[in-house]
Amino acid sequence: MKKIILLASALLLSAQSQAAIVSVVTDVNNSGGGIIAPVLVTEDGVTNSAQQGFNEKQGVVLNSAISIDEFNGETTIAAGTKVDSHLIFLNSPEGQASGSLLTDETTWTFSGEILGVMSKRDGSLMEASDALFAFGDYFTGTSAFSNAGFEGADTYSGVGTQSLLVTMNVTEPGDWIRVITASEVPVPAALFLFAPAIMGFLGLRRKAKVA
Repeated sequence: MKKIILLASALLLSAQSQAAIVSVVTDVNNSGGGIIAPVLVTEDGVTNSAQQGFNEKQGVVLNSAISIDEFNGETTIAAGTKVDSHLIFLNSPEGQASGSLLTDETTWTFSGEILGVMSKRDGSLMEASDALFAFGDYFTGTSAFSNAGFEGADTYSGVGTQSLLVTMNVTEPGDWIRVITASEVPVPAALFLFAPAIMGFLGLRRKAKVA
């Protein structure tokens, strides 16, 4: 009986620990974009002609509040929140003709609720959060990389609670945006039904023994 209860508990806990990831990309203008494996993003280190993105660290519990763009009226994500991080970028190659725009509009959909975005022009919000979320030091200094974030006609807007419509217009350097999503994934209703069913089975078994 104890083994059955422990098994049910393990199933419930494992379902709760699933991390939110980028799940769907709809590329509106260009081909070649989409989800890629994590890369070290530096100016001209990786170039593309359409937005690409990848999951950074998952299941991070914040020891202190982190700063984000004003998103749904909020400017920080509170300490104690469990979050996942994702990076999206459009990085034009060095030597792109002056005044020539590389433009791309893409809808990104995530499996978790979007809690905030980091797109400040000088890249300072992303740089400040690299230690928490990045697999490497992406932004080596705002003075040398002053336009890492959004400027000009770059925009993003929420599409529901789990999607962003991101427009990037790139000359040099490229544009980067970090998206923070909620890490908690609801446990499927079937698992909640599974535990009571086991308890009912054990109750019947106990009555049978008594009889």
